[in-house]
Parts: sequence; C-alpha cells; structure tokens
Amino acid sequence: MATQKKKKNSPLPLATVAVFGAAALVTLVVYDHTPRTESMTVGENSAAVSELPAQTTVTTEGTAMLTTDTTTVLTTTVTEATQPLPPGSVTGISLTFYSCALKVGGNRVMPIVTMTPETATDKSEKWESSDPAVATVDGIGWITPVGAGKCTVKVTSVNNPAVFAEVVVSVTDPNAPTAASTVPIGGTAPAETAAPAAEGTASAESGAPAPAAPTANTTVNGRLEVKDGITYIDGIMIVNKTYSLPASYDPGALTPDADQAFAMLQKAAKLDGLTMNCVSGYRSYQAQDTLYHNYVARDGQAAADRFSARPGHSEHQTGLCLDVNYAGDAFHDTPEAKWLEENSWKYGFIIRYPKGKEDITGFKYESWHIRYVGTDYAKLIHDSGLCLEEYFGIDSKYAE
Repeated sequence: MATQKKKKNSPLPLATVAVFGAAALVTLVVYDHTPRTESMTVGENSAAVSELPAQTTVTTEGTAMLTTDTTTVLTTTVTEATQPLPPGSVTGISLTFYSCALKVGGNRVMPIVTMTPETATDKSEKWESSDPAVATVDGIGWITPVGAGKCTVKVTSVNNPAVFAEVVVSVTDPNAPTAASTVPIGGTAPAETAAPAAEGTASAESGAPAPAAPTANTTVNGRLEVKDGITYIDGIMIVNKTYSLPASYDPGALTPDADQAFAMLQKAAKLDGLTMNCVSGYRSYQAQDTLYHNYVARDGQAAADRFSARPGHSEHQTGLCLDVNYAGDAFHDTPEAKWLEENSWKYGFIIRYPKGKEDITGFKYESWHIRYVGTDYAKLIHDSGLCLEEYFGIDSKYAE
C-alpha cells in the first residue's frame, strides 16, 4: 500500500507514485509557488498508481517524472534496495591458470575451477569463448585451439552470474615456426627424450605450445635413457619388476600433472553420475617396504609378488599412479571400473595392469590401478590394445 505525507493548506494537487520495492524522495518544484518536499513510502511489490491527475507519466528506472496541468516534478532519484545474497551462494572463482598458449592441431587444455565458499550449494559452471574461430570451450572447460589469434574464455557461476573468471588464450598458426617444448612426464628426463606434453598442464608462467604427438610405436632399443638411477623411455618413467627406483626418489605426493589430470577425470565422471576417489596415491619407498613384507608374511612371497611390488619397484613411489575407489577384485564389475577402462585414457591415464596381461606386466589384473603417462601416449597405448611393457618392448621380471 502506498502512503503519502502532505503539508496542510497545500494549494496544489499531489500524486502518489508506486515504485517496485523502492523508497523515493520526490522534490516538487512548482512554478510560481514555493518549493516543497513530499516524502512517499511505497509498499513492496505495489503496482497501483492512484489519484493521478490527467497527463501524468510514471517511470521507475532511476527517474520519476510527474507532469500535471499546474505542477511539474523535474526529477526524482529512485534508489533500489540492495538485497543480501541468499545462503549457499557462490562468491568467488579461482582457476589453476589464467592464460595459455596453444597451436592449431595441438593439445587442448582445461583449467581446474574452484568456487568459494566450500558450502556453496550450486557450483555449476557456464563456459563461453569470446571468439570460437580462435578457440572453443565445451561444457566442462576443455579449451580447444581452432585458429590463429587471441580470445578470452570465460567461466561464470550459474548460481551467481556476477562471479566469473577468464583465461586469455593465444593460438598460433601451425605453419609458423615455434620453439619446441619438452615436458617430461614425471621426474627429470633428458630433454631429447621428453614425452609429449599432457593435456591440461598449461600455466600462466609457461604459455609454451605443446610438442607434437608421437606418430609411431617405439621400443627400448631406440629411446631408453637412465638418469640418476631412473629409467625413461621417450620421457616416460618406467617402473616395474625389471626397472626400479632408488630409495631416495621421493616426490612426496602425486605429481602436479597427475593430480590435475585426475581432477579432470573426476569431473568428467561426475557428469556421468559416477564418483571417483583416490584411495591410494603416492607411497614412499619405506611405506612400500613395510606393506610388501606384511603381505609376504601373510600370504607368502610367491602370492605377494602377484599383487604387491617389492620396494623400489612400485609405481606408487613415482607419484604418477593411484588406486581408484576400492583396491580389490570386487571393483572389477562396477560401473566405475568400466568407465575407467573406456575413458581414463582421455585424461592421460592407462589401466596399468590390464586383464590377460599378467605374464607380461608381472602383476594380476587391477582395474582400479591407473598410471599417468600424458594424453598422447595414453591414447596410443589404449588404441593399440597393448600394455605398457608390450608397447615399449620391455619386460617385467625380478632379477632373481
């Protein structure tokens, strides 16, 4: 309900103005009369305009103007009330990188989004590119280079569209000369044997275009390097029953590349209604030593060697592998296991110990155990139908 206060003995007619959800202070300037101030309080959601003389106009978008036969209200300022955000609203967005340099035909990248606060109830994202002719972006944030130029990729909170973050994308022409980038996959490999860069590892600091993907199968006879006691083939760290790590090798956690790639995998699986959790990631030499000998004491060495690596021979020490959801045979027939087998390669992972390959890998089938090798090699190995040992032409046998 709109109300008005009016001085006594006012010689001119006044109008009551209804403004949606706002309070207005109206200054009336009356020609040939003394100016006076009218204070009007407008009820919330009011829509009525009452007692208005002829030729009256009402606007509610910042300026109210009343014109009558005898009175002109020049302007009034309408101030809308600022409503607090409802509980659970998103108030901030941060990304793992805010710029990247790509090349046409090269790797796509995806920044990891963190929305705050953690208690936000809806963390849905909306992605858009300012110029799809330069780079496109899909619904979960994969940025794909299309043509030379620069554009901005923007992610907005669906819950609170006022909150967003942007990535500046530079794309180079594949025919233009560019400096090759060498990004070893885990550990420090010689530059000439560096593996192709993994998707999703762009950063504001590097901004370097990824090197070309490998085009053919390779073998140990051509590209094996040993540095600081660690074996690499094409920049891929090799750890199995034949090739070991020194006890001193200690990344302390999953490598940043592996960690970020798994976050992408989790995000994609969630869109398919599945939850993927890391139940065992990095494991130190000492921790593996204890675990292995506990299994030997329980099951005997021959049995333990089928499912547990000896210290120095465990991929968990690399910081490049992890066990998903449940490390046991009960995981084999789950929807999550099937999803990993069909999709993990898209995020740079392979099923390290696939079914039917125990005589080659040296370990029983582990549907839950995934190893990060980068997206280029993950696709090649996945498409080949081979395990890692077959693909690189190596064996996996303890020396004894």
